[in-house]
Amino acid sequence: MSCEICGLNPAEYKCRVCGRRVCREDYIAERGVCTVCEATLCEVCKRGLSLATCIVCGRHCCEDCLVKVSQLEYMCVECFKRAREVVSR
Repeated sequence: MSCEICGLNPAEYKCRVCGRRVCREDYIAERGVCTVCEATLCEVCKRGLSLATCIVCGRHCCEDCLVKVSQLEYMCVECFKRAREVVSR
C-alpha cells in the first residue's frame, strides 16, 4: 500500500487522528500524526483537531481548549484564564 498523502512511498504508519496510512516523510512520529493533521492540530494541547481561532492570541484550538465568549467568538483556555485574573484584581 502506498502513502495516502504523497502516493509514492510505501505506507509504514497510521495517523492516530485521521487513520491515513502514510510514509515516513508524511508522519510526525513524536505526535503520532500525519503531516495533514499536524497542520490542523490544536496549538494549545496538540491533541485534538482545531475548530476555531482564539480572538486574543490567534491560536487554532480544539473544542476542549476553547471558551465561547460570544455567538461567533472564542478564546483559548489560557487567554480566558489570564483575562479572568485581570478582571478579578
